[in-house]
Amino acid sequence: MKKILSVFVLFILLSGLAKAKEINYYNKSWAEIKAKAKAENKFIFIDCYTEWCGWCKVMDKETMVDSGIIDLLNTKFVSVKMDMEKGEGVKMAMKYHITGFPSFMFFNADGEYVYNTFGYMKIPDFNIQLENAQNKDKEFKSPGFSASLDVDYPEFYKNMFGGSDKKKPKEGEALAFLDKQIDLFSEISWAVMSRTALNQKYVTHFLGNINRYRNLYGAPCANDKLNMLIDTKVQEAIKTKKEAPFTEAMEMIDTYVTDDKESMKTYARLAYYKEVGDWKKLALSMDEFIAKKGLDNASYINTISWSMYEKCNDKVLLKKACGWMKGVVGVDASYANLDTYAALLYKSGNKKEAELWANKAIAAGKKSGDETKTTEELLKKIKGVK
Repeated sequence: MKKILSVFVLFILLSGLAKAKEINYYNKSWAEIKAKAKAENKFIFIDCYTEWCGWCKVMDKETMVDSGIIDLLNTKFVSVKMDMEKGEGVKMAMKYHITGFPSFMFFNADGEYVYNTFGYMKIPDFNIQLENAQNKDKEFKSPGFSASLDVDYPEFYKNMFGGSDKKKPKEGEALAFLDKQIDLFSEISWAVMSRTALNQKYVTHFLGNINRYRNLYGAPCANDKLNMLIDTKVQEAIKTKKEAPFTEAMEMIDTYVTDDKESMKTYARLAYYKEVGDWKKLALSMDEFIAKKGLDNASYINTISWSMYEKCNDKVLLKKACGWMKGVVGVDASYANLDTYAALLYKSGNKKEAELWANKAIAAGKKSGDETKTTEELLKKIKGVK
């Protein structure tokens, strides 16, 4: 009986420990969340997700289970997991313009929006963001946002958020609304400006007053709109195959971007040269990218390298891409990276090494549960098998 009781007690203790190693989400109303944060003098952390967001699920399984992250969130934050397409989540998405997932919002104990970040992150990167959110020097001010979630947005703006029935405004609808506004710096005007396409009149207005928008709604929020405008110019250049819009995009970066503008210019060049097929300039830009950023962004290097495999026929440049991927597989030997490396080796004429790395890719893919059919077909080509 004593032995049975000891086992039972041990089970209870272990169950308690397991339960303690979970994030204590406080999924109540926004009013209750703010009241709890105020009473406990804690930051508010909101994990913004949707049911269809695959990377949200991956992050839940791989990052949010880390004991250090769990302890930090449970100790320093009132943590909330909020579906941005249901209930008050829709109102939060409309108010703070949350359209990409996963996104993470941070508020101070007074309920003021002070920090944000977005996208899938591994444990070390997410830990950095949690520390940044508590750092006064990293916080932004956002006095332009009202305290209420019930804001009288125009109907077309509301229709942009929610579930499967969300839709874009009709052509000219957002611009017609802005034309009627007396205050273009109001919360409602900014919401419409930040999430809809602007004509030159409002682009000029925004750029001419970008620091005021940064001061009202936080630099990250205003910079998000700036990035959209820059990307629009880059996409115009890609579509028209003309240098002028691309030059305008680079000038916008020089004039209005305040943080690491050279990296942003490099990303813009890579996107542009990849789409227009200027492989020589793309290779030079990727060399610059790796020289500055190293191999940390392996998936991005892989994406550029795969584009070269698919569309570039210059063996000198293909060998250069092999060099990038050789470095990448040295730090991240995932199936996707190994497959790209093998494919580039084959196309550049190095069949012996291509066969070696194709076999490594297949082995890695089978171990990780990835579909390896394309690599198996590549291996047949390498061996000359029909």
